[in-house]
Amino acid sequence: MNAPRPPTNAVLSAVLAFGLWGVLPVYWKQIGHLGSDVALAQRVVWTMATVLPLLMLRGEWAGLGKSARDVKLLKAHAWSAFLLAINWGVFVWAAQHGRIIDCSLGYFINPLLNVLIGSRLLGERLSRLQKLSIASAACGVATQIVLVGRLPWIGLLLAGSFALYGLARRQSPLGSLPGLAMETIVGVPVAALYLIWCQQSGEAIWGAASTRDLALIFGLGIITTIPLLGFAQGARQLPFALLGVLQFLAPTGQFLVGALVYHEPVTAGSLLSFGLIWTGVLLFCGDLWHKR
Repeated sequence: MNAPRPPTNAVLSAVLAFGLWGVLPVYWKQIGHLGSDVALAQRVVWTMATVLPLLMLRGEWAGLGKSARDVKLLKAHAWSAFLLAINWGVFVWAAQHGRIIDCSLGYFINPLLNVLIGSRLLGERLSRLQKLSIASAACGVATQIVLVGRLPWIGLLLAGSFALYGLARRQSPLGSLPGLAMETIVGVPVAALYLIWCQQSGEAIWGAASTRDLALIFGLGIITTIPLLGFAQGARQLPFALLGVLQFLAPTGQFLVGALVYHEPVTAGSLLSFGLIWTGVLLFCGDLWHKR
């Protein structure tokens, strides 16, 4: 029998989420004059300002208050908030400093790293294709070290922090939106204090305070929350294989933005490295579709 057709709205939600994540470096470039540290702190604050009204509209505010009094749960989300801050911080800094292609490398590797973590820490068994995909990606990283002459630390840090973040979130019973709210509750005091300190030090935390700058800053919560909600809807309703393939839209978009829009250099060594990683991705996708 043919598998049931995936819901169109779920497919569109996932495509919207991964598509937005793919072009998000353009947004960070527009507020590059703020500095990655200020941009990250503003993102935390305005994500909180966006998430709280959504929780009220969805009737989940009371449940969040109860969760916030659970010390064990709060500690778990403090750890996931720390990992998310590393991921966001590296991504913003790299996007603003001409390293968007390096970001894409990390998000191409991330699903393969998730599979490896599942095998080593969660007792999940790897198929032969999955082993080949991880080996191919590892060869791609090694190639970049040898031929390009540098450790791809941005990509590895992004992949590692997001994989560990996913592992940390598995330990929490909270859904996507309440979980994000808990993480921002933990991070908001630090972000707000940092912004206050920056302002007192004479740093322009609002940029030029123009309408454009203020709109971009206020929009940080929206561009953080919308893709997350789209991803959550897709993850609940789509087959894992389809979701696994769609997630590569994000690093593909980042690679194209870096190479074609901002003309970041793509050397022969980089292409060989990416070629091995893309081979790993294709093997991974092939394994997902084979299991449908």
